[in-house]
Amino acid sequence: MRTLGIETSAHISSVALFEGGTLVAEDIFSSRLVLCDELTRRIVRIVGSEMALDRIAVSCGPGSFTGLRIGLATAKALGHALQVPVACVPTQHVLAAGCGPQQTNVGVVQRARIGHVYAGVYRVHGGAVESLSDVELMETGDLYEKLSQAELVVGDGLAEAMAADERLADSRQAGPPYEIPRASITVMLAEWPEGFSIEQVAALKPEYLLPSQAERIHGIEIE
Repeated sequence: MRTLGIETSAHISSVALFEGGTLVAEDIFSSRLVLCDELTRRIVRIVGSEMALDRIAVSCGPGSFTGLRIGLATAKALGHALQVPVACVPTQHVLAAGCGPQQTNVGVVQRARIGHVYAGVYRVHGGAVESLSDVELMETGDLYEKLSQAELVVGDGLAEAMAADERLADSRQAGPPYEIPRASITVMLAEWPEGFSIEQVAALKPEYLLPSQAERIHGIEIE
């Protein structure tokens, strides 16, 4: 069983390959402004030019609007071409689980637009992730109450949030490298559909939460 993981929700992206449930390769790279050029090339590098895969897991957001579109479009295209199942995994779950296997309530804070973050709180136990407070787009000034259940906080939105609210400085933080979601964790959290289905793959969509600039300026809706 060969499984590909794709994580493109932030400016640091990654791809991972599992064989028989074991991680055999993971490529983590800076993807800002180069994701279109780099993603497929790096997938081929770790998977092989024959592209022998049995299933694909991809992070579905929230996160970078462009990054999520590229990652999911690539996963769906490969799924169609190879006729293999594709599973979407919430990015906040990936960040929460990436802090380790300990039983902990983890607050996840991701950068959004200026003055705002994506925030949720999750219970991590035995490799599973349970939502305690669903992810939402919110102002940094409202974050402190949101994180009241969190014993550990992680994410690339923490620095801006702490600058806006000094009360957050007392939070126990998971620093580098845990603030970056990883493709290997995406694979481990995936819940797989029963076999390949064109309809199922076509229906997969990113979880943006925040409208794109084009949507905000021109009043259009982008799926």
